Amino acid sequence: MSHARQEASRSLDLSRARELLDEVLVGLRDVRDPTVALRALERHLTAALGALYQALSAEGGSEPFHHHARNARGWVVAARRSLKAGSGKDPVVHRHLAAVDEVLRGWKDALHRGPLVPLRLPRPDVHHIPRAQGDEPLLIELPRGPLWPAIVLQWEEPPDAEPLPTEDSLPESPPVTLADLDALLARTRAQARALSAPPPPALNPPAPAPKPRPPVERDALDRAQFGETLRREDVEFGRARSFFEDVAMMSLMRQPDEGDLWSELRPVEERLLARVDGILACGLWVLPELVKLLDERPLPDPEMSWGVVFLHGCLAGEDALHQVERLLRTVGLEAPEVFDATADALAFVPHPGLEGLLRRWWKEEGVPRRLAARVLGRRGLLEGHEALALAWSDSPEWVLEGARALPRVRGALDPRETVRLLRHASEEVVSAAIEALLLRRSAAGLQHAHALLAEGRGDFAGAALWAAVGGGAEVLEDFEGALARERVPPAVVEALGWYGSPRFMEFLLARLGAGHVDAVGALQRLTGASLTDDEPDPDYEKGGEPFGRGFVPPPLELELSVDPKVWAAWWAKHKTRASGTKRYRWGHLWSTQDNLWELEHAPASMRERRIAWHELVARTGATHPFDPQDFVARQQAAINRWREAPEVRHVAAGAWPLSLTR
Repeated sequence: MSHARQEASRSLDLSRARELLDEVLVGLRDVRDPTVALRALERHLTAALGALYQALSAEGGSEPFHHHARNARGWVVAARRSLKAGSGKDPVVHRHLAAVDEVLRGWKDALHRGPLVPLRLPRPDVHHIPRAQGDEPLLIELPRGPLWPAIVLQWEEPPDAEPLPTEDSLPESPPVTLADLDALLARTRAQARALSAPPPPALNPPAPAPKPRPPVERDALDRAQFGETLRREDVEFGRARSFFEDVAMMSLMRQPDEGDLWSELRPVEERLLARVDGILACGLWVLPELVKLLDERPLPDPEMSWGVVFLHGCLAGEDALHQVERLLRTVGLEAPEVFDATADALAFVPHPGLEGLLRRWWKEEGVPRRLAARVLGRRGLLEGHEALALAWSDSPEWVLEGARALPRVRGALDPRETVRLLRHASEEVVSAAIEALLLRRSAAGLQHAHALLAEGRGDFAGAALWAAVGGGAEVLEDFEGALARERVPPAVVEALGWYGSPRFMEFLLARLGAGHVDAVGALQRLTGASLTDDEPDPDYEKGGEPFGRGFVPPPLELELSVDPKVWAAWWAKHKTRASGTKRYRWGHLWSTQDNLWELEHAPASMRERRIAWHELVARTGATHPFDPQDFVARQQAAINRWREAPEVRHVAAGAWPLSLTR
C-alpha cells in the first residue's frame, strides 16, 4: 500500500466513508460492464448508506451507533462482492472497488473515532409546529430520522443475471438471493420510517426475517376506485405519486405564456407547494420511491427532474442536501431540457446549504460548473469578477452563462471591465452589460445603445429598445436616422412604441400601409386606440379623448385591426391633441403608473415586463430588484416596493427623464 493510501486509511472517519460510498453510488451510471449486477449493487450501496446515516445520527459509542455501523459494514462487504463478480475489464469498476476497499480498510479505526462531524438533522423543539407551504417555497423542518438515499440509475439489469454471491465475512449465513436482499431492504426501510420501533437486526448474525413488505403497487389508487381493500403503504405511495406528478406538471404550468396574466398563476403555485406538504404527509419513506419513478421513464424527464430536486431542496438537514447532490449527479444534466429544468428548480430551493454545494461544483469542470454558474448567477450569488471572467471565456456556453449572471452579481462590478464588454461580439453579452450598468445607475450602457442606433444597428443587443426606455429628446435624431435607412428592423419599430413620440406616427402608418403588421403593436402602445375591424372609430366621453386624458389602461384581449386606413382615419381625427414635445403611452402622457400597471396588471410577456422594469430604473434612478420568473407572491412584493418608492412619485409625466450618473 502506498504511503498516501495508508494516510488516507488512517484518516478515514465515518463521514469520509459516507462520501466515498456516495461517489460509488452516483458513479454506477458510468459502469459499462454488463456482468455487474447494477441493480443489486445499487441496493447494497443504498442500504449501506442508509445504515451509515443512522449511525452518523446516533450518539457516538452508543449501542445504536455500533449496531448501525455493523449493519452498514455488512452491506459494504456485499457491495464489494457484487463489484468483484464482474468481468474485471471495466476501469470504472476498478475505481469503485478501490473506493470500497478504502472504506473497509479504515472501518475499524473509523468506528473507534466515530464521526468527526456528526450528521446534523433537524431537531426542532417539541412544541414546534412545522409551517405549511404557503405562496412561496419554505424550508421544512421536521423532526425525523435520516432520509433513505436514492439515485436515478436508468439501467436495466440483464435478464440472465446471476444470483448475488454470499457475503464471505458471514460464513454462518445461508446464500443470499435477490429475493432475500429485497426482503432485508424492505424491512430496513420500514424501520427507518418508524423511529420508535426497535432497530433492524444486524446482518451478523442473521435474525429470523419477518414477512417482508410487498412491493408498492403503482396502480393502487386505480384499484381502490373499484372497492379493493389496499395496504396502507399502497395508499400512501399512490397519493404521494399523484401529488408528485402534479408538482412536475405545475412546474410548467406556473410559467406564463405570452398573453397570460402572470398573477392568475398564483393558485397554481399554491397548489404546487401544497402538493409538497401532501407528499411529506404520506411519510418520508416515499421519497426514494418517487426518485425511482424517473428510472421508469424511457427518456430523461425534465418536469419530474424539477419536481424531485425541488422537493428534496425544501427539506432541512444535511442528508437532504446530500440527496439533492445525488440527484444532480444522476438525473441526466447532459440533456439540455433537464439541465434547464433542474437549474430552474434550484433557483427556488430554500435549503441554506445550497450555495456551499454549488460553490463546490463551481470548482469542478464541465456540466457541474456550468450548472453552478447558472444557478449562482440567477440567485444573485455570483461575484462580479466571476461573471466577467465567464463573459470573456472562449466557450460560447460559458459566455452566455456569464452574460446571464452580470445584471445580478453580488458585490462590486468593475465599471471599466463592464464598459469594455460593450464592445463584445456577442449580442447577449452587450445587452447584459447595458443592463448591469443601468442597474448600477451608470448611463454608459445606454449611451452605447444610442450609438448603436445611430450607426444603424438598432436591432443589435436590443439597442433600439434600450434607447427608447432610457433615452431623452436627444435620441430623436438617432431614431430618425435609423428610419431613413433602406431596411428598418422590427426591433426598431417596436422601440418607437416604447419611446412614445407622436412624430413617428406617420412612419408607422406608412409602414402598416406597406404591409408590415409589426407597426400595429407600436401604434397601440403609443395611442392606446385599441382599434378593431368591428369598432374602427370609438366614441370618447368629454375629458376622455386620446392624448388629453389621464391614465387609462387600454382594453385587453382585442384583435387589433391591421387595416392601415382604419388607423390613418383615427390619427387624422385625433392628432391635433398630440404634442410633438411630449411622451405618450396608451394615448395619454406617459408616467411611472404605466410601468407599474404593465408590471402588475397587463397580460404582458416576461420580456415586456422586464423592459417596463428597466424603464422604471432608468427614469427614476431607483434599483429595486424584480424577476418576472419568480413566484407570484415574491413578484407582488417587489412591485409593492416599487409602488411605495418615493422616486416613482417624483417623475414628471410626459417627459423623458434620465436619473442615472454620467
